[in-house]
Amino acid sequence: MLKLIIFDWDDVVVIGAKNAYFASYHKALTDLGILLTPDEERRRILAKWSKPSREEFKELLKEHPQLINQACQIYEKEKANIFLQSLSILPGTQKLLLHLSKYYKLGVSSGNTLEMIKNQIIPRFQIPNVFSQIISSHQISDPKKMKPHPFMLEVIMETQKILPEETIFIGDAATDVQMARNAKVVPVVVLTGHLSKEEAESLKVKWIIPDILALPTVLNSIIN
Repeated sequence: MLKLIIFDWDDVVVIGAKNAYFASYHKALTDLGILLTPDEERRRILAKWSKPSREEFKELLKEHPQLINQACQIYEKEKANIFLQSLSILPGTQKLLLHLSKYYKLGVSSGNTLEMIKNQIIPRFQIPNVFSQIISSHQISDPKKMKPHPFMLEVIMETQKILPEETIFIGDAATDVQMARNAKVVPVVVLTGHLSKEEAESLKVKWIIPDILALPTVLNSIIN
């Protein structure tokens, strides 16, 4: 019986985060006078996707490690404004979350910061206070416990006293699928972020939906 739905945040609950991350990293690099080709910049960002920004800049600035601290400062200064200009929310998301919260516990496992989610994005889009727990990778000091390690999902399940077989995880990237499977949780992929339908199918994901608004159409079938 399904009891807990855990969401990735970026490009799942809110849309446009991928482009916002790329723009934020690019802004920091250009302010420092670092020019990478678009393909190389994208490749380096994706190599550390879902990792904290410092880990991203270690990859982006591997030829210039002395600039990492300065890049992180620029990134944190500019990120909120870039994100809030870039993000959107699908009409009906708030209503969906309120509906789901009547029947299931809801959680969030995200690579975004708690400050950004709780103090910036949730108020901006009037997202209801329905999440029993929100955990960010920025709270984790051990890099080995980042996605696709199951740690964040395991923390939520343990805190909420809910078993893996009673839980699903909604994500948009390959690391989300891997993390869910590592936690012995059923993955559900939405097509509003990284993965295309073909890519999700190649990962042998059974439950693929266009966006979170379609979640109610498959919930009864997922865990039965």
